[in-house]
Amino acid sequence: MAASNTREMDVWGIELAYRVLNVSIIPGAFLILTCLYFIRNIYFHPLSEHPGPRLWAATRLPWCWHQYRGNLNHRLQELHEQYGTAVRVAPDEISYISATAWRTIYGQRSVEMPKDPNFSLLTPSGVQNILTADRKTHTRQRRLLSHAFSEKALREQEPILQTYCTKLCAQLEERCSSGPVDLFDWYTFATFDLVGDLAFGQSFGCLETGVASPFVESIKTGSQELMVNQMLRYYHIMFLRPLFALLGPSSTTGSRAANMRRAAETVRCRLARGPTADRKDFWHHVLTHIAENEGGIRDAKTTMSEAEMYANAFSISIAGSEGTATTLSGATFLLLRHPDAHRRLVDEIRGNFAAETDITASNTAEKLPFLSAVLNESVRLYPPVAITLPRRVPANGEVIDGRFVPAGYTVGVNHLACYRSGSNFEDAGAFRPERWLDGCGTDSHECFKPFSHGPRACLGKNLAWAELRLILARVLWRFDMELVETNENLSWLDNQKIWGFWAKPPLLCRLVPARK
Repeated sequence: MAASNTREMDVWGIELAYRVLNVSIIPGAFLILTCLYFIRNIYFHPLSEHPGPRLWAATRLPWCWHQYRGNLNHRLQELHEQYGTAVRVAPDEISYISATAWRTIYGQRSVEMPKDPNFSLLTPSGVQNILTADRKTHTRQRRLLSHAFSEKALREQEPILQTYCTKLCAQLEERCSSGPVDLFDWYTFATFDLVGDLAFGQSFGCLETGVASPFVESIKTGSQELMVNQMLRYYHIMFLRPLFALLGPSSTTGSRAANMRRAAETVRCRLARGPTADRKDFWHHVLTHIAENEGGIRDAKTTMSEAEMYANAFSISIAGSEGTATTLSGATFLLLRHPDAHRRLVDEIRGNFAAETDITASNTAEKLPFLSAVLNESVRLYPPVAITLPRRVPANGEVIDGRFVPAGYTVGVNHLACYRSGSNFEDAGAFRPERWLDGCGTDSHECFKPFSHGPRACLGKNLAWAELRLILARVLWRFDMELVETNENLSWLDNQKIWGFWAKPPLLCRLVPARK
Protein backbone atom coordinates (compact mmCIF):
# COMPACT_ATOMS: atom_id res chain seq x y z
CA MET A 1 0.00 0.00 0.00
CA ALA A 2 2.80 2.35 0.97
CA ALA A 3 4.73 1.41 -2.19
CA SER A 4 1.65 2.11 -4.30
CA ASN A 5 1.23 5.54 -2.74
CA THR A 6 4.89 6.24 -3.31
CA ARG A 7 4.62 5.32 -6.99
CA GLU A 8 1.56 7.54 -7.35
CA MET A 9 3.44 10.39 -5.73
CA ASP A 10 6.40 9.79 -8.05
CA VAL A 11 4.16 9.84 -11.14
CA TRP A 12 2.42 12.98 -9.91
CA GLY A 13 5.80 14.63 -9.25
CA ILE A 14 7.11 13.68 -12.70
CA GLU A 15 3.97 15.07 -14.38
CA LEU A 16 4.23 18.28 -12.38
CA ALA A 17 7.89 18.68 -13.22
CA TYR A 18 7.14 18.04 -16.91
CA ARG A 19 4.40 20.69 -16.93
CA VAL A 20 6.62 23.23 -15.15
CA LEU A 21 9.42 22.46 -17.58
CA ASN A 22 7.08 22.99 -20.55
CA VAL A 23 5.89 26.31 -19.18
CA SER A 24 9.44 27.48 -18.50
CA ILE A 25 10.50 26.55 -22.02
CA ILE A 26 8.02 28.99 -23.58
CA PRO A 27 9.70 32.27 -22.54
CA GLY A 28 13.12 30.78 -23.22
CA ALA A 29 12.07 29.67 -26.68
CA PHE A 30 10.50 33.07 -27.33
CA LEU A 31 13.73 34.79 -26.32
CA ILE A 32 15.81 32.54 -28.57
CA LEU A 33 13.47 33.05 -31.55
CA THR A 34 13.49 36.81 -30.99
CA CYS A 35 17.30 36.86 -30.94
CA LEU A 36 17.41 34.78 -34.12
CA TYR A 37 14.91 37.14 -35.73
CA PHE A 38 17.05 40.16 -34.80
CA ILE A 39 20.23 38.48 -36.05
CA ARG A 40 18.55 37.59 -39.32
CA ASN A 41 17.29 41.17 -39.81
CA ILE A 42 20.71 42.67 -39.08
CA TYR A 43 23.04 40.28 -40.93
CA PHE A 44 21.06 38.09 -43.35
CA HIS A 45 18.24 40.33 -44.54
CA PRO A 46 17.88 41.52 -48.19
CA LEU A 47 18.45 45.10 -46.90
CA SER A 48 21.47 44.23 -44.72
CA GLU A 49 23.95 46.04 -46.97
CA HIS A 50 22.25 49.38 -46.37
CA PRO A 51 23.89 51.43 -43.58
CA GLY A 52 22.05 52.35 -40.41
CA PRO A 53 21.88 51.68 -36.66
CA ARG A 54 21.68 47.96 -35.87
CA LEU A 55 18.84 48.30 -33.40
CA TRP A 56 16.67 50.02 -36.03
CA ALA A 57 17.58 47.29 -38.54
CA ALA A 58 16.60 44.60 -36.02
CA THR A 59 13.12 45.90 -35.16
CA ARG A 60 10.73 48.75 -35.96
CA LEU A 61 10.24 49.49 -32.26
CA PRO A 62 12.77 52.41 -32.18
CA TRP A 63 10.99 53.95 -35.18
CA CYS A 64 7.61 53.58 -33.44
CA TRP A 65 8.94 54.94 -30.16
CA HIS A 66 10.25 58.13 -31.76
CA GLN A 67 7.09 58.46 -33.84
CA TYR A 68 4.97 58.23 -30.69
CA ARG A 69 7.12 60.86 -28.96
CA GLY A 70 6.87 63.20 -31.94
CA ASN A 71 10.62 63.41 -32.67
CA LEU A 72 11.00 60.75 -35.39
CA ASN A 73 11.85 63.20 -38.17
CA HIS A 74 14.47 64.99 -36.08
CA ARG A 75 15.99 61.59 -35.29
CA LEU A 76 16.03 60.69 -38.99
CA GLN A 77 17.89 63.95 -39.65
CA GLU A 78 20.54 62.87 -37.12
CA LEU A 79 20.79 59.39 -38.64
CA HIS A 80 21.35 60.81 -42.12
CA GLU A 81 24.08 63.06 -40.75
CA GLN A 82 25.73 59.98 -39.26
CA TYR A 83 25.19 57.35 -41.99
CA GLY A 84 24.79 59.30 -45.24
CA THR A 85 22.17 59.83 -47.94
CA ALA A 86 20.54 56.39 -47.58
CA VAL A 87 19.76 54.93 -44.15
CA ARG A 88 17.98 51.77 -43.09
CA VAL A 89 15.50 53.01 -40.49
CA ALA A 90 13.50 49.80 -39.95
CA PRO A 91 13.86 46.14 -40.94
CA ASP A 92 11.83 46.83 -44.09
CA GLU A 93 12.40 50.56 -44.79
CA ILE A 94 15.11 52.77 -46.31
CA SER A 95 15.14 56.57 -45.92
CA TYR A 96 16.78 58.78 -48.58
CA ILE A 97 17.70 62.45 -48.98
CA SER A 98 19.18 62.70 -52.50
CA ALA A 99 17.89 64.31 -55.71
CA THR A 100 18.20 60.98 -57.55
CA ALA A 101 16.02 59.30 -54.92
CA TRP A 102 13.33 61.93 -55.48
CA ARG A 103 13.29 61.12 -59.20
CA THR A 104 13.47 57.34 -58.82
CA ILE A 105 10.83 56.99 -56.10
CA TYR A 106 8.32 59.72 -56.91
CA GLY A 107 8.97 60.59 -60.56
CA GLN A 108 7.02 59.59 -63.66
CA ARG A 109 7.39 55.82 -64.09
CA SER A 110 5.88 53.13 -66.31
CA VAL A 111 5.30 51.07 -63.15
CA GLU A 112 4.28 53.27 -60.24
CA MET A 113 5.77 52.94 -56.79
CA PRO A 114 2.46 52.76 -54.89
CA LYS A 115 1.89 54.42 -51.54
CA ASP A 116 2.67 52.31 -48.50
CA PRO A 117 -0.74 51.01 -47.33
CA ASN A 118 0.38 51.35 -43.71
CA PHE A 119 0.51 55.10 -44.25
CA SER A 120 -3.13 55.93 -44.84
CA LEU A 121 -4.75 59.36 -44.92
CA LEU A 122 -8.25 58.11 -45.60
CA THR A 123 -11.08 60.41 -44.68
CA PRO A 124 -13.39 59.20 -41.89
CA SER A 125 -15.91 58.10 -44.56
CA GLY A 126 -13.35 55.68 -46.04
CA VAL A 127 -13.92 57.08 -49.56
CA GLN A 128 -10.79 57.51 -51.66
CA ASN A 129 -9.62 61.07 -52.29
CA ILE A 130 -6.84 62.48 -54.41
CA LEU A 131 -4.33 61.98 -51.58
CA THR A 132 -5.09 58.29 -51.04
CA ALA A 133 -6.41 56.97 -54.34
CA ASP A 134 -4.82 54.25 -56.45
CA ARG A 135 -3.22 55.27 -59.73
CA LYS A 136 -6.32 54.93 -61.90
CA THR A 137 -8.63 56.72 -59.47
CA HIS A 138 -6.04 59.40 -58.78
CA THR A 139 -5.66 60.15 -62.49
CA ARG A 140 -9.43 60.50 -62.91
CA GLN A 141 -9.87 62.75 -59.87
CA ARG A 142 -6.80 64.85 -60.62
CA ARG A 143 -7.94 65.49 -64.19
CA LEU A 144 -11.17 67.02 -62.90
CA LEU A 145 -9.72 68.91 -59.93
CA SER A 146 -6.90 70.38 -62.04
CA HIS A 147 -9.42 72.82 -63.53
CA ALA A 148 -9.90 74.32 -60.06
CA PHE A 149 -6.14 74.90 -59.65
CA SER A 150 -5.20 76.15 -63.12
CA GLU A 151 -3.56 79.52 -63.75
CA LYS A 152 -6.89 80.76 -65.13
CA ALA A 153 -8.71 79.63 -62.00
CA LEU A 154 -6.11 81.27 -59.78
CA ARG A 155 -6.59 84.62 -61.51
CA GLU A 156 -10.35 84.31 -61.06
CA GLN A 157 -9.93 83.40 -57.38
CA GLU A 158 -7.88 86.54 -56.64
CA PRO A 159 -10.90 88.48 -55.26
CA ILE A 160 -11.54 85.70 -52.72
CA LEU A 161 -7.88 85.71 -51.67
CA GLN A 162 -7.94 89.50 -51.29
CA THR A 163 -11.13 89.39 -49.21
CA TYR A 164 -9.56 87.22 -46.53
CA CYS A 165 -6.27 89.12 -46.57
CA THR A 166 -8.25 92.30 -45.92
CA LYS A 167 -10.17 90.64 -43.07
CA LEU A 168 -6.93 89.36 -41.52
CA CYS A 169 -5.20 92.74 -41.64
CA ALA A 170 -8.28 94.50 -40.25
CA GLN A 171 -8.47 92.09 -37.32
CA LEU A 172 -4.75 92.44 -36.58
CA GLU A 173 -5.01 96.24 -36.65
CA GLU A 174 -8.00 96.18 -34.33
CA ARG A 175 -6.20 93.98 -31.78
CA CYS A 176 -2.59 95.13 -31.96
CA SER A 177 -3.11 98.12 -29.65
CA SER A 178 -4.34 95.79 -26.88
CA GLY A 179 -1.10 93.85 -26.54
CA PRO A 180 0.77 90.96 -28.21
CA VAL A 181 -1.00 89.01 -30.94
CA ASP A 182 -0.64 85.26 -31.57
CA LEU A 183 0.15 85.37 -35.28
CA PHE A 184 0.04 81.61 -35.64
CA ASP A 185 -3.60 81.60 -34.59
CA TRP A 186 -4.53 84.44 -36.93
CA TYR A 187 -2.66 82.97 -39.89
CA THR A 188 -4.54 79.72 -39.22
CA PHE A 189 -7.89 81.52 -39.10
CA ALA A 190 -7.17 83.28 -42.40
CA THR A 191 -5.95 80.25 -44.35
CA PHE A 192 -8.74 77.93 -43.15
CA ASP A 193 -11.41 80.55 -43.84
CA LEU A 194 -9.99 81.17 -47.31
CA VAL A 195 -9.63 77.53 -48.38
CA GLY A 196 -12.88 76.64 -46.64
CA ASP A 197 -14.60 79.20 -48.86
CA LEU A 198 -12.98 77.74 -51.97
CA ALA A 199 -13.59 74.08 -51.02
CA PHE A 200 -17.00 74.29 -49.28
CA GLY A 201 -18.51 77.45 -50.68
CA GLN A 202 -18.42 79.16 -47.27
CA SER A 203 -15.77 80.02 -44.70
CA PHE A 204 -15.39 78.60 -41.20
CA GLY A 205 -15.98 82.06 -39.72
CA CYS A 206 -12.76 82.03 -37.69
CA LEU A 207 -11.68 85.55 -38.65
CA GLU A 208 -15.02 87.00 -37.60
CA THR A 209 -15.10 85.30 -34.20
CA GLY A 210 -11.39 85.10 -33.42
CA VAL A 211 -11.95 81.48 -32.36
CA ALA A 212 -11.01 78.25 -34.14
CA SER A 213 -14.01 76.29 -35.36
CA PRO A 214 -14.37 72.64 -34.24
CA PHE A 215 -13.15 71.57 -37.68
CA VAL A 216 -9.94 73.59 -37.32
CA GLU A 217 -9.41 72.63 -33.69
CA SER A 218 -9.62 68.90 -34.43
CA ILE A 219 -6.74 69.01 -36.93
CA LYS A 220 -4.12 68.90 -34.17
CA THR A 221 -5.44 65.75 -32.52
CA GLY A 222 -6.50 64.19 -35.80
CA SER A 223 -2.94 64.15 -37.12
CA GLN A 224 -1.78 62.39 -33.95
CA GLU A 225 -4.43 59.73 -34.44
CA LEU A 226 -3.26 59.08 -38.01
CA MET A 227 0.33 58.61 -36.86
CA VAL A 228 -0.71 56.18 -34.13
CA ASN A 229 -2.81 54.24 -36.63
CA GLN A 230 0.24 53.94 -38.87
CA MET A 231 2.21 52.29 -36.05
CA LEU A 232 -0.64 49.91 -35.26
CA ARG A 233 -0.89 48.85 -38.89
CA TYR A 234 2.80 47.95 -39.00
CA TYR A 235 2.23 45.40 -36.23
CA HIS A 236 -1.26 44.33 -37.40
CA ILE A 237 -2.81 45.37 -34.09
CA MET A 238 -5.43 47.88 -35.18
CA PHE A 239 -7.76 46.19 -32.68
CA LEU A 240 -5.80 48.08 -29.98
CA ARG A 241 -6.81 51.42 -31.45
CA PRO A 242 -9.45 52.11 -28.74
CA LEU A 243 -6.78 51.63 -26.06
CA PHE A 244 -4.50 54.21 -27.66
CA ALA A 245 -7.46 56.54 -28.04
CA LEU A 246 -7.87 56.39 -24.26
CA LEU A 247 -4.22 57.35 -23.80
CA GLY A 248 -4.56 60.29 -26.21
CA PRO A 249 -7.24 62.84 -27.07
CA SER A 250 -10.49 61.01 -26.32
CA SER A 251 -12.67 62.83 -28.82
CA THR A 252 -10.40 62.61 -31.85
CA THR A 253 -12.17 59.91 -33.82
CA GLY A 254 -15.62 61.28 -33.07
CA SER A 255 -14.65 64.83 -34.03
CA ARG A 256 -13.15 63.71 -37.36
CA ALA A 257 -16.31 61.80 -38.20
CA ALA A 258 -18.46 64.77 -37.20
CA ASN A 259 -16.28 67.06 -39.34
CA MET A 260 -16.72 64.72 -42.30
CA ARG A 261 -20.49 64.83 -41.91
CA ARG A 262 -20.46 68.64 -41.72
CA ALA A 263 -18.20 68.79 -44.76
CA ALA A 264 -20.55 66.53 -46.73
CA GLU A 265 -23.59 68.63 -45.84
CA THR A 266 -21.84 71.87 -46.78
CA VAL A 267 -20.50 70.58 -50.09
CA ARG A 268 -23.91 69.06 -50.93
CA CYS A 269 -25.45 72.52 -50.58
CA ARG A 270 -22.68 74.05 -52.66
CA LEU A 271 -23.04 71.50 -55.46
CA ALA A 272 -26.77 72.14 -55.60
CA ARG A 273 -26.05 75.71 -56.70
CA GLY A 274 -24.06 74.49 -59.71
CA PRO A 275 -21.48 76.71 -61.46
CA THR A 276 -21.45 80.22 -59.96
CA ALA A 277 -20.12 82.85 -62.33
CA ASP A 278 -19.97 85.49 -59.58
CA ARG A 279 -17.84 83.30 -57.24
CA LYS A 280 -15.44 81.03 -59.08
CA ASP A 281 -14.46 78.64 -56.31
CA PHE A 282 -13.16 75.08 -56.78
CA TRP A 283 -16.52 73.53 -57.57
CA HIS A 284 -17.44 76.19 -60.11
CA HIS A 285 -14.54 75.03 -62.28
CA VAL A 286 -15.16 71.31 -61.73
CA LEU A 287 -18.91 71.55 -62.42
CA THR A 288 -18.37 73.82 -65.42
CA HIS A 289 -15.98 71.25 -66.93
CA ILE A 290 -18.49 68.43 -66.36
CA ALA A 291 -21.28 70.48 -67.96
CA GLU A 292 -19.22 71.50 -70.99
CA ASN A 293 -17.48 68.21 -71.71
CA GLU A 294 -19.81 65.51 -70.44
CA GLY A 295 -23.23 67.04 -70.81
CA GLY A 296 -23.56 67.20 -67.04
CA ILE A 297 -23.66 63.41 -66.77
CA ARG A 298 -21.50 61.99 -63.97
CA ASP A 299 -20.08 58.87 -65.56
CA ALA A 300 -18.17 56.96 -62.85
CA LYS A 301 -15.37 56.27 -65.33
CA THR A 302 -14.68 59.91 -66.13
CA THR A 303 -15.97 62.06 -63.28
CA MET A 304 -16.36 62.00 -59.50
CA SER A 305 -19.22 60.77 -57.38
CA GLU A 306 -20.66 63.15 -54.82
CA ALA A 307 -19.08 61.05 -52.06
CA GLU A 308 -15.68 61.56 -53.71
CA MET A 309 -16.34 65.28 -53.94
CA TYR A 310 -17.10 65.40 -50.21
CA ALA A 311 -13.94 63.44 -49.40
CA ASN A 312 -11.78 65.68 -51.59
CA ALA A 313 -13.22 68.87 -50.14
CA PHE A 314 -12.50 67.54 -46.65
CA SER A 315 -8.87 66.64 -47.48
CA ILE A 316 -8.11 69.72 -49.59
CA SER A 317 -9.41 72.05 -46.88
CA ILE A 318 -6.89 70.57 -44.43
CA ALA A 319 -3.92 70.12 -46.78
CA GLY A 320 -4.43 73.56 -48.32
CA SER A 321 -4.74 75.42 -45.02
CA GLU A 322 -2.56 73.94 -42.30
CA GLY A 323 0.62 73.96 -44.39
CA THR A 324 0.13 77.58 -45.47
CA ALA A 325 -0.41 78.73 -41.88
CA THR A 326 2.69 76.78 -40.82
CA THR A 327 4.86 78.42 -43.48
CA LEU A 328 3.58 81.92 -42.71
CA SER A 329 4.33 81.39 -39.01
CA GLY A 330 7.78 79.96 -39.70
CA ALA A 331 8.67 82.75 -42.13
CA THR A 332 7.52 85.43 -39.67
CA PHE A 333 9.54 83.92 -36.84
CA LEU A 334 12.70 83.50 -38.93
CA LEU A 335 12.45 87.05 -40.27
CA LEU A 336 12.04 88.55 -36.82
CA ARG A 337 15.02 86.53 -35.57
CA HIS A 338 17.12 87.88 -38.47
CA PRO A 339 16.68 91.68 -38.51
CA ASP A 340 18.76 92.28 -41.66
CA ALA A 341 16.60 89.95 -43.74
CA HIS A 342 13.46 91.44 -42.18
CA ARG A 343 14.46 94.99 -43.02
CA ARG A 344 15.49 94.04 -46.55
CA LEU A 345 12.13 92.39 -47.23
CA VAL A 346 10.09 95.24 -45.72
CA ASP A 347 12.04 97.74 -47.84
CA GLU A 348 11.41 95.62 -50.95
CA ILE A 349 7.66 95.44 -50.31
CA ARG A 350 7.10 99.06 -49.32
CA GLY A 351 9.46 100.30 -52.02
CA ASN A 352 7.49 98.54 -54.76
CA PHE A 353 3.95 99.34 -53.65
CA ALA A 354 2.68 102.80 -52.77
CA ALA A 355 -0.62 101.39 -51.49
CA GLU A 356 -1.58 98.07 -49.93
CA THR A 357 -4.35 97.67 -52.51
CA ASP A 358 -1.68 97.56 -55.24
CA ILE A 359 -0.39 94.23 -53.91
CA THR A 360 -1.73 91.21 -55.80
CA ALA A 361 -0.92 87.51 -55.90
CA SER A 362 0.54 87.81 -59.39
CA ASN A 363 2.64 90.99 -59.09
CA THR A 364 4.28 89.84 -55.86
CA ALA A 365 5.89 87.03 -57.85
CA GLU A 366 7.17 89.52 -60.44
CA LYS A 367 8.24 92.42 -58.22
CA LEU A 368 9.38 90.79 -54.99
CA PRO A 369 12.19 88.28 -55.63
CA PHE A 370 13.46 88.51 -52.05
CA LEU A 371 9.98 87.63 -50.74
CA SER A 372 10.07 84.42 -52.80
CA ALA A 373 13.58 83.71 -51.51
CA VAL A 374 12.46 84.20 -47.89
CA LEU A 375 9.52 81.84 -48.36
CA ASN A 376 11.70 79.18 -50.00
CA GLU A 377 14.26 79.39 -47.22
CA SER A 378 11.56 79.27 -44.54
CA VAL A 379 10.07 76.15 -46.10
CA ARG A 380 13.54 74.59 -46.33
CA LEU A 381 14.25 75.05 -42.62
CA TYR A 382 10.68 74.52 -41.47
CA PRO A 383 8.89 72.39 -44.08
CA PRO A 384 5.13 72.19 -43.53
CA VAL A 385 5.35 68.55 -44.64
CA ALA A 386 8.38 67.44 -42.64
CA ILE A 387 7.69 63.71 -42.76
CA THR A 388 8.39 60.89 -45.20
CA LEU A 389 5.67 60.00 -47.71
CA PRO A 390 6.49 56.29 -48.00
CA ARG A 391 6.21 54.19 -51.15
CA ARG A 392 6.42 50.46 -51.81
CA VAL A 393 8.99 49.10 -54.28
CA PRO A 394 7.09 47.39 -57.15
CA ALA A 395 7.67 43.95 -58.65
CA ASN A 396 11.23 43.19 -59.83
CA GLY A 397 12.73 45.69 -57.37
CA GLU A 398 14.55 48.95 -58.03
CA VAL A 399 18.07 50.36 -57.89
CA ILE A 400 18.01 53.52 -55.74
CA ASP A 401 21.16 55.55 -55.15
CA GLY A 402 23.31 52.69 -56.44
CA ARG A 403 21.87 49.91 -54.25
CA PHE A 404 19.23 47.35 -55.19
CA VAL A 405 16.02 47.28 -53.13
CA PRO A 406 13.82 44.19 -53.61
CA ALA A 407 10.09 44.39 -54.29
CA GLY A 408 7.74 44.98 -51.38
CA TYR A 409 10.02 47.09 -49.20
CA THR A 410 9.26 50.66 -48.10
CA VAL A 411 11.27 53.63 -49.36
CA GLY A 412 10.90 57.41 -49.24
CA VAL A 413 12.59 60.80 -48.95
CA ASN A 414 12.29 62.53 -45.59
CA HIS A 415 11.64 66.23 -46.14
CA LEU A 416 13.17 67.54 -42.91
CA ALA A 417 16.37 65.49 -43.18
CA CYS A 418 16.72 66.27 -46.90
CA TYR A 419 16.38 70.06 -46.60
CA ARG A 420 18.58 70.39 -43.51
CA SER A 421 21.37 68.18 -44.84
CA GLY A 422 24.82 69.61 -45.41
CA SER A 423 25.17 67.30 -48.40
CA ASN A 424 22.41 69.26 -50.16
CA PHE A 425 22.74 72.80 -48.82
CA GLU A 426 25.77 74.81 -47.80
CA ASP A 427 25.60 76.01 -44.19
CA ALA A 428 22.35 74.07 -44.00
CA GLY A 429 21.38 75.16 -40.49
CA ALA A 430 21.54 78.87 -41.28
CA PHE A 431 18.70 81.11 -42.49
CA ARG A 432 20.11 82.49 -45.74
CA PRO A 433 17.37 83.59 -48.18
CA GLU A 434 20.07 84.80 -50.61
CA ARG A 435 20.77 81.19 -51.56
CA TRP A 436 17.54 81.24 -53.62
CA LEU A 437 18.38 84.31 -55.68
CA ASP A 438 19.76 83.87 -59.19
CA GLY A 439 23.44 83.06 -59.35
CA CYS A 440 23.84 82.63 -55.59
CA GLY A 441 25.37 79.52 -54.04
CA THR A 442 25.97 75.96 -55.16
CA ASP A 443 23.12 74.29 -53.29
CA SER A 444 21.26 71.28 -54.68
CA HIS A 445 17.92 72.91 -55.43
CA GLU A 446 16.84 69.68 -57.13
CA CYS A 447 16.44 68.20 -53.63
CA PHE A 448 13.88 70.82 -52.66
CA LYS A 449 10.42 69.33 -53.29
CA PRO A 450 8.09 70.73 -50.60
CA PHE A 451 5.04 69.88 -52.73
CA SER A 452 6.42 66.42 -53.53
CA HIS A 453 7.37 65.35 -57.04
CA GLY A 454 6.01 63.58 -60.09
CA PRO A 455 2.42 62.70 -61.03
CA ARG A 456 1.26 62.87 -57.41
CA ALA A 457 2.84 66.25 -56.64
CA CYS A 458 0.52 68.65 -54.82
CA LEU A 459 -2.15 70.02 -57.14
CA GLY A 460 -2.51 73.22 -55.09
CA LYS A 461 1.12 74.32 -55.35
CA ASN A 462 0.43 77.54 -57.30
CA LEU A 463 -2.46 78.51 -55.03
CA ALA A 464 -0.32 77.92 -51.94
CA TRP A 465 2.54 80.12 -53.21
CA ALA A 466 0.04 82.83 -54.20
CA GLU A 467 -1.51 82.79 -50.70
CA LEU A 468 1.89 82.91 -49.03
CA ARG A 469 3.18 85.82 -51.10
CA LEU A 470 -0.03 87.84 -50.84
CA ILE A 471 -0.62 87.41 -47.10
CA LEU A 472 2.97 87.96 -45.99
CA ALA A 473 3.44 90.95 -48.32
CA ARG A 474 0.29 92.68 -47.11
CA VAL A 475 0.98 92.02 -43.42
CA LEU A 476 4.56 93.34 -43.69
CA TRP A 477 3.41 96.34 -45.75
CA ARG A 478 0.88 97.34 -43.10
CA PHE A 479 2.68 96.51 -39.84
CA ASP A 480 6.00 96.95 -38.10
CA MET A 481 6.47 93.99 -35.78
CA GLU A 482 8.75 92.32 -33.27
CA LEU A 483 8.79 89.11 -31.26
CA VAL A 484 7.73 89.16 -27.64
CA GLU A 485 10.99 88.38 -25.84
CA THR A 486 10.14 85.39 -23.69
CA ASN A 487 12.31 82.27 -23.64
CA GLU A 488 9.57 80.15 -25.20
CA ASN A 489 8.83 82.69 -27.90
CA LEU A 490 12.46 83.34 -28.84
CA SER A 491 13.03 79.59 -29.19
CA TRP A 492 9.74 79.03 -31.00
CA LEU A 493 11.20 76.59 -33.56
CA ASP A 494 13.10 74.55 -31.01
CA ASN A 495 11.74 71.25 -29.73
CA GLN A 496 8.49 71.34 -31.68
CA LYS A 497 7.02 67.85 -32.00
CA ILE A 498 5.85 66.47 -35.33
CA TRP A 499 2.80 64.22 -35.56
CA GLY A 500 2.10 64.57 -39.26
CA PHE A 501 1.92 68.36 -38.65
CA TRP A 502 4.16 70.47 -36.43
CA ALA A 503 2.78 70.94 -32.90
CA LYS A 504 3.15 74.71 -32.78
CA PRO A 505 3.05 76.87 -29.64
CA PRO A 506 1.69 80.45 -29.79
CA LEU A 507 3.77 82.92 -31.83
CA LEU A 508 3.43 86.15 -29.85
CA CYS A 509 4.30 89.35 -31.68
CA ARG A 510 3.86 93.07 -31.07
CA LEU A 511 2.40 94.83 -34.08
CA VAL A 512 2.25 98.54 -34.81
CA PRO A 513 0.63 100.02 -37.93
CA ALA A 514 3.50 101.23 -40.10
CA ARG A 515 3.91 104.94 -40.81
CA LYS A 516 3.80 105.52 -44.55
